[in-house]
Amino acid sequence: MGQAPEELRADIEARREQMTDTIDAIGDRVSPSRIAQRRVDRTKTWMGGVRERVMGSSPVGMIRSAPESATGVLTGAKDGAQHAAEAMGDLPSSVGRQAAGNPLVAGAVAFGVGALLASVLPETAPEHAAVEQFAPQIQAATEAAKDVGQHTADAVKDSAQSSVGEIKDSMAQHAETVKSAATDAASGVKEEATSGSSPMR
Repeated sequence: MGQAPEELRADIEARREQMTDTIDAIGDRVSPSRIAQRRVDRTKTWMGGVRERVMGSSPVGMIRSAPESATGVLTGAKDGAQHAAEAMGDLPSSVGRQAAGNPLVAGAVAFGVGALLASVLPETAPEHAAVEQFAPQIQAATEAAKDVGQHTADAVKDSAQSSVGEIKDSMAQHAETVKSAATDAASGVKEEATSGSSPMR
């Protein structure tokens, strides 16, 4: 026959419990505040990883408290599937790989990001006043940098030309030495051949 009323009630309670858990999980996944929090956590984790790859990890940064580690593991477990679906494009990861272990590249990337943000954001009145105030000094510094660059380029060019001349002279001397050694060796072989072919008495 059918199930006993107690079995039906227990089955209904178990299903109700499962549905409540599922509904709570769905509500947690679609909650705007939880979505924002997960993205913030992922961004912090990503930035921390980039910082450690670029600058190296410090012993203090490597030691985490147990609650912090547990929270990171729990957050990572919850967001694993969503992180894969919402992974960033190839650009940040390629920049991270290029800059890994090289603070100069990281600085150049940071400078580029700052310049990009500066070009996008509107100029404020204090910034405009500061630019007008320091414009002559900026122009003088730019001219000085150009002069230094030109002098450096000229010095490198002169040094390279003199090095090339010295190398040519050295190669000519070595070629002459090799030529005379080859001529002497050929003469020695010729003399031995001539003395060896003379009739023996």
